[in-house]
Amino acid sequence: MNALLQRYNVGPRLASAFAILIVLSGVIAFIGYRGLSSARVLVDDIVNSNMAKIRLSNDMVNANYVIAMQMRNIVLPTSDEENVKFVAAIKQARADYAKARDTLYAMPANPQGQAIRDEIDRRRAETKVLNDKVVELSLGGHADEALALLLTKAAPTLQSWQDKINENIALQDKLAADASAGALQSMDDSRKMLVAGTVLVVLLSGALGLLITRSLTQPLSRATRAAESIAGGKLDNDVDTQATDESGRLLKAMSKMQDQLRSLITAQTDMAKRHDDGQISFRIDASAFPGDYGRMAHDTNNLVGSHIAVKMRLAQIMGRYAIGDLSEDMDKLPGEKAVLTETMAQVKVNLSAMNHEIKHLAQAAANGDFSARGDAERFQYDFRVMVDSLNTLMSTADGNLQSLSSLLQSIAAGDLTARMSGEFRGVFAQMRDDANATATQLAEIVGSIKTSAVSIKGAASEIAAGNQDLSQRTEQQAANLEETAASMEELTSTVKQNAEGARQANQLAIGAASVAVQGGEVVGKVVETMTGIEASSKKIADIISVIDGIAFQTNILALNAAVEAARAGEQGRGFAVVASEVRTLAQRSSGAAKEIKDLIDDSVQRVAEGSALVHTAGKTMGEVVASVQRVTDIMGEISAASQEQSAGIEQVNQTITQMDETTQQNAALVEEATAAARSLEDQAVQLTEAVAVFKTDAGYVAAPLQHASRPAVTPAMKAKVAAAGRTPASKPRAVVTTASNEASWQEF
Repeated sequence: MNALLQRYNVGPRLASAFAILIVLSGVIAFIGYRGLSSARVLVDDIVNSNMAKIRLSNDMVNANYVIAMQMRNIVLPTSDEENVKFVAAIKQARADYAKARDTLYAMPANPQGQAIRDEIDRRRAETKVLNDKVVELSLGGHADEALALLLTKAAPTLQSWQDKINENIALQDKLAADASAGALQSMDDSRKMLVAGTVLVVLLSGALGLLITRSLTQPLSRATRAAESIAGGKLDNDVDTQATDESGRLLKAMSKMQDQLRSLITAQTDMAKRHDDGQISFRIDASAFPGDYGRMAHDTNNLVGSHIAVKMRLAQIMGRYAIGDLSEDMDKLPGEKAVLTETMAQVKVNLSAMNHEIKHLAQAAANGDFSARGDAERFQYDFRVMVDSLNTLMSTADGNLQSLSSLLQSIAAGDLTARMSGEFRGVFAQMRDDANATATQLAEIVGSIKTSAVSIKGAASEIAAGNQDLSQRTEQQAANLEETAASMEELTSTVKQNAEGARQANQLAIGAASVAVQGGEVVGKVVETMTGIEASSKKIADIISVIDGIAFQTNILALNAAVEAARAGEQGRGFAVVASEVRTLAQRSSGAAKEIKDLIDDSVQRVAEGSALVHTAGKTMGEVVASVQRVTDIMGEISAASQEQSAGIEQVNQTITQMDETTQQNAALVEEATAAARSLEDQAVQLTEAVAVFKTDAGYVAAPLQHASRPAVTPAMKAKVAAAGRTPASKPRAVVTTASNEASWQEF
């Protein structure tokens, strides 16, 4: 048919083609319109309804996924700043969800879809309440409770909400699949009708000429419109054709040209988008484009690469500046790009100057010089604020440290009333409070030391005076004990003499008894004489009784002397009294012994005178013999008692000697204590003088006062005391009074 048509001119061929096309166009237009209308409705429902609903549902799912991720982040151990960001992200995700949800619900839905939407809203409300509770607990510091609520309730509820949205997506997929099947069926029906139309075209060969004519004019018109559109920058022209004639080839060439331009523009758009997303290394594949199209793509790549290289170099230099490396300079760029080089150079100059100021202030502070200041006039904006802030820091530190230094200097000079005053903040306020507290505590300590030193000085002075007095009294007591010991030695000697006399009297009594026995035969003759002897014997009995009483009292006094020696009451005066009483009793015992000797001599004389009469007094002589025997026994007892008395007094003497030695040792210890007390008093005076340099709130510490020494006991006073100790008492003391002796021991 084409070969046949090509034999004719274009006009007739076109006329024939147009005639055929007129008939077939009506038929085909009807069939195509019906099929396309049906398919269009189904495809439009898929694209504009089902796919849009799926897309919006996916947006809701994505928003829910963001909410779930941020809920998980909130319950994890994070900072407050991060939690604020997480909450903001949740709010944004909820806003995105609400936007997608409103758009989706604005579209019509079948009853099943409406039920799913209602269930989605219900589950969303439940999930939102639980999520808000989790956020409230986490921000309130109850992370464990928030995590437990998230895992047990919030997360399962959110998952059920997500499942319901996915169910809606599945429903839309099913509806889209059903619509797609209907569209395919409609297209299949249309295809069948087109086949029928083709058969009709074959049958109507006459209409082919008209169709060919029309096929020639339409491609040319399409080609013209496409060329004009391409010239106007519109590259979405429909120039597809199945024709193989000149007009068809022309349309195909224009279609290829349009595709090449569209592909180049798409590649450029894709490169711009990738660069916006951060993939700045992406380039157009120039080899995919032929001829000048490839050169255009290559030049575009070079242009983009040049700009990116400059930006990367800027980023590299700024990165070095950011870490403190100012050694690199920005490359010198030509033309208008030179402003980048100048800007980077100015940045380097400002950073170097700022670094110099910071180093200057830091070095000055490290050297202890807080008076240094930075030159803020060299900078502007935030740099100037930084330098001003550093100057303020140095000024504050300088003033606060000066106040602390002044306080320490005052304390070092002894002025404990100095204090830091003024407005201080932070650690400087703590330094002020600590320094003032230190000065206050130091003043209290110095005041306490002053009071203690004065008290110690007074106590030491009193102890020294008391010890000196005690030493003198101890020495006086030692002298009295020494005199007492001498008196006791004399008493011991006297008692020994009495014992010897008693022993001799006992021997004489024994001899008298022997003589009486021998003269027993003549006793009877001297009865009258023996009567006188009897009277003398009675006197002897009385004297013996006296001696016996004396011996008994001597024994008691010796016992009391032992008790007095043990207690040593009233500085030993009791010993003098006891010694005097014992000496008196010893004299009486001596007189009694002498009278006994005289009476015995008188009895012997009377016996001699009455020897002639002894034979007349036999019976009386027997009685005399018995009496003499009794005298002999009594004298033996007196001798034994005198020996025991001598031994007791000797023990008393030894005890008094030991007391004298102990008293002398005590006197030496008291003298040492007196010396130690004087040394303590001197040290207290030195301590008082040491703290006198400090000034407290009560003024300077007073200088130590001179201690008053007590008057020492003079030798005349010692003599008076010793004389009083040696004065004997006129009456014996009763030493059985326990309370008096205990008081005497306490005084000692």
